[in-house]
Amino acid sequence: MSRFRFQIAKPGDDAELREFIRKVSMPGTIQLSSEREPSYFDALAVEGSDSEVLVCRDEQTGRVVATGNRSIKSMYVNGNPVPVGYLSGLRIDEAARNGRVLYAGYQFLREIHADGRAPFYLTTIMEGNVAAKKLFVKPRSRLPYYHDCGRYECMALSFRRRSAEAPSRSGICIRPATAYDARMIVDFLHSQGKCRQFFPVYQADDFASLNGLLKGLFWESVFLAFKDGELVGTMAAWDQRHFRQWRISGYGGWMKLMRFPYNLLALLSGVPRLPRSGDALDFFILSLICVRKDDRRVFSALLDEIVRENEGHYSFFLAGMHESDSLLQELRGFSQHYPFPSRLHVVSWEEDEDWFTKLESSRIPYLELGSL
Repeated sequence: MSRFRFQIAKPGDDAELREFIRKVSMPGTIQLSSEREPSYFDALAVEGSDSEVLVCRDEQTGRVVATGNRSIKSMYVNGNPVPVGYLSGLRIDEAARNGRVLYAGYQFLREIHADGRAPFYLTTIMEGNVAAKKLFVKPRSRLPYYHDCGRYECMALSFRRRSAEAPSRSGICIRPATAYDARMIVDFLHSQGKCRQFFPVYQADDFASLNGLLKGLFWESVFLAFKDGELVGTMAAWDQRHFRQWRISGYGGWMKLMRFPYNLLALLSGVPRLPRSGDALDFFILSLICVRKDDRRVFSALLDEIVRENEGHYSFFLAGMHESDSLLQELRGFSQHYPFPSRLHVVSWEEDEDWFTKLESSRIPYLELGSL
């Protein structure tokens, strides 16, 4: 392993990191490349209040051959604020895709983990990523434990109306937020968010900020639901295209052959077409989903308002919920949606296993899709 060396990336590595992730596509029938323009480090603000980039260089060439991110933020765990880590951004150049590089990376991560700033980590693995599931889910020496905590149902949705009739919104008032609502919104998110497992502990300065957890989410994109004058739900349309972008790098398998006939049908039915290779994706992320007592009527009213306000401005939107969330059915009700599920994992080393065993299974996990 003397040829490869891991270290913490510095601000001067920003341009090289952006170039590296742009070239390393995510595998699948739809191959995606991520972009973090204009700054890789600034884009990490949404993943945690404190982030580090692990970078591996080939000592013979000096080139970056692998990256991974560790971010930490406060989340509600069993109803209490706890600093939790998040592992993301794992990219390995094809020339370095061997077990030795990966194991060395995790050894380096364990050394960093010794700072004690996070007792455990969260991460997601796409269900179609067979290689990653084989490698991480099965216990192996020198790797932490990956505990499967269920399916995270992520999907791309068109703006076509839902196939089933939506619940009545009688008595529910919806309006966009303003900066004057900051204290009310934060208090609501704290009181209701703690009912979920892993809900982020947001503060007012996370909104409409350059480097907060909700970087680029402005007040007018947050919608509030009221019943009898009381705040009962929040939901937001988070457009991250000015600092995080996704681009189609190609199609594989059956999708490569079927893209043209699919687009003909899409043209007739009015659903979004599959973009050409090289095209940037045009979407927002459904975020800040918090509804008192999981009221389906409130959730539906917020969702309908966001769809109505944003239709015609984007090609589609992304949404995601844990499989155990009762509100997920409202998303499945859209007549046109493309699912790409993943598995949520709690990642811990042996000495921190107590954190996993003590997680209260009655609490439904929450992941902020715009932070993944």
